[in-house]
Amino acid sequence: MRGSPLSRRVTIIRGGIVVDAAGYRRADVMICGQTIEDVGPDLSIPQGARVLDAGGSVVAPGFVDLHSHLREPGFERAETVLSGARAAAKGGYSAVVAMPNTNPPVDHAGMVRELRSIAAGAPVHVAVAGCITAGRAGGSLAPLAEMAALGVRLFTDDGNCVEDPALLRRALEYGLDLPITIAEHCEDPRLASEGCMHEGAWSDRLGLPGVPAEAEEFLVARDCTLARLTGGRLHLMHLSSGRSLGIVRDARSDGARVTAEVTPHHLSLTDAAIAGYDPVYRVNPPLRP
Repeated sequence: MRGSPLSRRVTIIRGGIVVDAAGYRRADVMICGQTIEDVGPDLSIPQGARVLDAGGSVVAPGFVDLHSHLREPGFERAETVLSGARAAAKGGYSAVVAMPNTNPPVDHAGMVRELRSIAAGAPVHVAVAGCITAGRAGGSLAPLAEMAALGVRLFTDDGNCVEDPALLRRALEYGLDLPITIAEHCEDPRLASEGCMHEGAWSDRLGLPGVPAEAEEFLVARDCTLARLTGGRLHLMHLSSGRSLGIVRDARSDGARVTAEVTPHHLSLTDAAIAGYDPVYRVNPPLRP
């Protein structure tokens, strides 16, 4: 293969722990151009191939972040589309979904075009999510079809739930004729009130106002009921309660088209982490027991 085009563009990722649909195992990965040609133990190395030592590392397909806050426009001091995309690439992500709770929010086609133009220069694929309601205000539906025509596939008022169940029902029904999913931030603001952590033994001990898990579970149950009623596609974001997951399982077994996500910190930490009043552990939704 000396000097051939194939040998010049072959890369072997050697000795890593490969994680894919088949599970995980120690294996090599052969890449020719932009195509994965082979995965297996102790692959032969073509002459002239580039070899990357992945010993002690995980080798996986590019991760996808369904819920990223790139903060542009309006909050560029915290993040921009390009800075967030660069961070994603460094962390092994090949695609991210940018939430629309910016200022102004992504609630019309012009905003979608602007962000897609910026994202064209990003090192990873940036998918733009759109708002369910105009201005994320919960009063009327945003122009979902206009944004869907530009490729928007996820709609959410992230940071807010859609408080009006009739309006959420219309969004789910409207989405039946579009290739879209309605995503909900499940937290009833009236139950959450001014809480800053989970309502329970630790909030009592620390003297801090709490957010009961029921603030989430109430809306999860409502939204799953509406998904079953309408047949619409519903995604529930950053769930924090085990009972919420039980409601989702029951709804799915009953035919509702519902999916859900959970964050790494909700899997690995509890509300006891706030015992030292460290604000790093004040997250939304709050850490639960």
